[in-house]
Amino acid sequence: MALLARHAQAQSETLPGEPPSPTGPSAPMVPAGEAAAAPVSPQPGAAAAPAAPARGPDDRREPPDYDGRPESTTAGDVALWVPRVVLFPLYVVSEYVVRRPLGWLVSTAERERWPALFIDFFTFGDRQGGVVPTGMIDLGMRASIGVYAFWNDFGTSGNDLRFRATYGGSGFWQLQMADRLVLGAGQLSLTGAYEARPDNVFRGVGPDQPDEARSRYTSSTSRLDLTYRVPWVRSSYARLSAELRQVELDGEPTCCDEPSVNEQVELGVFRSPPGMNQVYDVAGQVAELVFDSRFPRFPEGLELGSDHVTPPGTGVGVGMRARAVELLDQTLATGDELASSWVNYGASLGGYYDLTGQQRSVSATVVFDFVDPIGSGQVPLTDLVSLGGDRPLRGFLANQFVDRSGTALRLEYRWPVAVWLDGSLLYEAGSVFGRGLSGFDFDKFRNSYGFGLAAVGVQDHPFQALVAVGTKSWEDGGGYDSFRFVFGTTAGF
Repeated sequence: MALLARHAQAQSETLPGEPPSPTGPSAPMVPAGEAAAAPVSPQPGAAAAPAAPARGPDDRREPPDYDGRPESTTAGDVALWVPRVVLFPLYVVSEYVVRRPLGWLVSTAERERWPALFIDFFTFGDRQGGVVPTGMIDLGMRASIGVYAFWNDFGTSGNDLRFRATYGGSGFWQLQMADRLVLGAGQLSLTGAYEARPDNVFRGVGPDQPDEARSRYTSSTSRLDLTYRVPWVRSSYARLSAELRQVELDGEPTCCDEPSVNEQVELGVFRSPPGMNQVYDVAGQVAELVFDSRFPRFPEGLELGSDHVTPPGTGVGVGMRARAVELLDQTLATGDELASSWVNYGASLGGYYDLTGQQRSVSATVVFDFVDPIGSGQVPLTDLVSLGGDRPLRGFLANQFVDRSGTALRLEYRWPVAVWLDGSLLYEAGSVFGRGLSGFDFDKFRNSYGFGLAAVGVQDHPFQALVAVGTKSWEDGGGYDSFRFVFGTTAGF
């Protein structure tokens, strides 16, 4: 109690000339939380500080401009809305139909280890070999199912076997087998193949054939190739090949609820194409030289789960190709006599620009192709320049446009969807013409627009998906003419 009394007395005492302490007995009681607002007596002779302006609940500080961008709308901002509106449906499909579901699937697959389970189920021998189911849907053509098989280091290191067999109903068979061996700086491969299908499309020779002229024919092709491929600068390569082929074309059978070639010929819609209703044997030599300044996206032998970083996709590509073919034998029927030999040749020039350095690239490619007979006679239908299918104008079925020459422009935006899968937006324009582009006219060009998914890099069993439309020629107004849907796997060897 004595200590408390002394403490209270010390609090009440002040030095001479000093104002009373605010904590003394004479100081007013200030509620907690309002101590900062209590008035403080200024020192003698000091100027009184100006009072701070009172602030209410409606007094708010103007937020600072963090981004530094101008607030005014420019003509460029307005112009950007045009491609945004035009491409919005494609964006919705890409984002909500493809990317997000695929992202969920890939994430779930990685978390649940589906790739490892899938690979272990379909492979054997420490993944040196395997058998994988395959299938292909190409709307307007017959669907097919089959198997793909591989065996690496068969018999000796560096010797790889590949096999693919598909069936698409009566009269539709595809068999292909390849044996590849590392030899020197390149790879030597021997490939044998047989294909028979009754759903081939023909709508006449030249650019002006209407869709009403479309017909079907049956083809049977046996082929043997010996190829040597050598890589060189970056993604460039050279390829030399020798081939033997036997081809049989039959215009009588009908397929797919459409008339046969022979029926259309009898109606006078078009002339019978060269080689139709015949069997002919040919031998050929092929040379191809491709310069591609882009670095390979994935090095050979890259394992799953690798930390490899893909290089940028900016660069240029130039390709040149030529094939010399000699007719060995021909069984004449109703068709014209074939040339004793002919030459296919062509070139392509492409430029690629990676927008982000992460394989999001835009590209423009121009393609030219020609075929010329040597001597009298005609070039058979199977060796004419063609557009459609896997070639430019992908909005049309394969070989819908054939003639002695052709050219096409392809504009593409390509971006990564998953580690081994790319998405692409395609615009293509082109057409076929006579000898040496005779009759060339931009008004003959047709358009093709598409959205697709494709496996990345060179693969033996590549996956692809495509939704595309083709149009009439520019002189006919460029209206809708064809729809194509593709989903499945093809042979890449």
